Amino acid sequence: MELDKIDKHILNILQADAKITNAALAQTINLSPAATLERVKKLEQNGIIKKYIAAIDYPQLGFYVHLIVGVRLQKITAENIKVFKLTIDKIASIITCYQVIGEFDFILLVHSQDIASYQIVVIEKLYMLSIVDHLKTLSVTQILKDKPLYL
Repeated sequence: MELDKIDKHILNILQADAKITNAALAQTINLSPAATLERVKKLEQNGIIKKYIAAIDYPQLGFYVHLIVGVRLQKITAENIKVFKLTIDKIASIITCYQVIGEFDFILLVHSQDIASYQIVVIEKLYMLSIVDHLKTLSVTQILKDKPLYL
C-alpha cells in the first residue's frame, strides 16, 4: 500500500494518541469523519496499523527492573526456535523477543519486580533448556528515548 501525506499524518497522530476520536482526528487532518474513518480502516486492513495498545508505567505496578537479555542457542534449527518460542511464551515477564543476527540469536526485553524474581522466573527457565548455549543480561538504568517512528 502506497502511503500519501494524509495517511502518514494519520499514523503520526495515532502513534501519539491512539484513543483520539475519529471526529477529532478528522478535524486535525482536515477531512470529513467518513473519509478519515475509511482511511484508518484501510490502514488496519492492510496491516499497517497492527493494534492499539496502552503504554504502561511498569514501575508503578511494582516492576522496577527492566532488563535486556541476549540469548544464543547451541544450534539454530526450526525445532529449536519452536521450543524456545514455546518456552518464552509461558514467561509473562518477557514482553518482547527479537530474533537477531550477530553475537546473539535472540534479544529479550524483560520487566521484573527485582533481580531475584528475574533469576527465578527467567534465567532458571531458560537455562533449563538444553538448546540454550549462552545468556547475557544487561540491566537498564535509564530509558533515554522511547518514542515512535514519525513518518
